[in-house]
Amino acid sequence: MMEMHSFFTAKQTEISSPSREETKASRGIFEFLFQLGQWIQTVPLAYRHEDAENNTVYVWFDDVAFAEDDFWQVFGEYLVLLRAKWKIDIFGTSGLSQETIWLTLQEKNQHFYAIQKTLSGQPADTIQSLCLRIQCLSSEQSETLYTLVAATDWENGVTALDWKYGVFLMEENLAIPTQNSCFCYGSLFENIKCENTLQILNFQQKVTLWTGFLKYGFDYTEFKWLFNTISKDIISNRIEWELSLHAACKS
Repeated sequence: MMEMHSFFTAKQTEISSPSREETKASRGIFEFLFQLGQWIQTVPLAYRHEDAENNTVYVWFDDVAFAEDDFWQVFGEYLVLLRAKWKIDIFGTSGLSQETIWLTLQEKNQHFYAIQKTLSGQPADTIQSLCLRIQCLSSEQSETLYTLVAATDWENGVTALDWKYGVFLMEENLAIPTQNSCFCYGSLFENIKCENTLQILNFQQKVTLWTGFLKYGFDYTEFKWLFNTISKDIISNRIEWELSLHAACKS
């Protein structure tokens, strides 16, 4: 994105380094995106080029406006913590001139600085729209991040993924322990009830569950959760479960 323009440094602010306790407590990219979405009251969308060697994921939030100083105050230390694994640059537009703004971190003499760059070299206080360019360590990591963003219920901080992403959830301290489940689950919150994760399964995931049972006889633990929610009369989107069963029978 930055290659499309010539930028000039407009503003520089030093950011305090995180404490050791904050470093240990960090849950990484998932928590950062969740907290960012909560801060601006919207959910992220993502784009990744299908090139197998691509290491970059773009994550953006539509229809938002924020003060740059507030952003760095809330998320500056987050970005310092993440930069060893995820290099994140932020792009938006000026509220007045609509010129592109680029926010980035720079390290100098063991100090971190929040840098604002603009096309004119003039600083902007308020930024509209928010696009993160996340450069990953590998194409595999970028594919995992893209899948995570797309599969997550961002309002509740819960995700359901194919088991090939299970190691990632464990590395990020997100994994919800399950046995014999069709999918692996992750959450930012402790003591989440497994039954509550059913609500985040999309239609195709439900079809996959039913197909595993009908074709291969796999009695996944999700069916136990489903039975419990039906018994308690707390099931949501029951018609979608029935439609997904119908689709599995026809496949």
